[in-house]
Amino acid sequence: MLYTLIFSSAGFAQETAGFAQETAGFGRETGGFGRETGGLAGLDGSLQALAQRVHPSVVEVLVTGYSTARGPVTSADALLSLEHGSGSGVLVSSDGYIVTNAHVVDGARRIRVLLPIREKGSGGHSILKTRGKTLGAQLVNLDRETDLAVLKIQGTDYPFLPFGDSDQLSQGQLVMAFGSPLGLDNSVSVGVVSSVVRQLEPEDPMVYIQTDAAINPGNSGGPWWTSAGSWLGSTR
Repeated sequence: MLYTLIFSSAGFAQETAGFAQETAGFGRETGGFGRETGGLAGLDGSLQALAQRVHPSVVEVLVTGYSTARGPVTSADALLSLEHGSGSGVLVSSDGYIVTNAHVVDGARRIRVLLPIREKGSGGHSILKTRGKTLGAQLVNLDRETDLAVLKIQGTDYPFLPFGDSDQLSQGQLVMAFGSPLGLDNSVSVGVVSSVVRQLEPEDPMVYIQTDAAINPGNSGGPWWTSAGSWLGSTR
């Protein structure tokens, strides 16, 4: 198994209601893994319920910008090159406000957001599903120190996620990382909190949370959620 260190932005402001009750985890003493009141069966059901709740509010952020040429420049046309990038974000209000990482959108000339498809009904769906709707996004503001940015898309009635409280985290707690790694939208990985207080540099004003959840390029800006149903921060 590949373990990757990634960090979330510090603290959010309010606890949310939880999915994983004490009857659905490893901590409840039961007579076996297969019982629905605990063990793997209960944990599996809790994670599925949490994923179904979170996914509709997680978006892919698509950016386009210009960068200076690297290496020898053979012509004036080669001084600038058009580049494309992507990251993740999360809807935090029904009227289209999105939180992502500042480094995902910093310097972008064009920002678009790929919304997830809202599946209707409980029936099956094709593996070769179509991509969701793409909308233009406006950069509202960004803060490079905390590596956070706020975007706005047009529209209303979006599914969104409430803020949680990262101060409630404990080492060893189960967390889920949502996002679009390598452009693969609507992905999730699971890990534990490795450290609740991690400072990258002695003079760094920011303190981060560390996890071993599998993370790849494109996850930046995607939300972290605990098995208790709290949004604790965003992947950096």
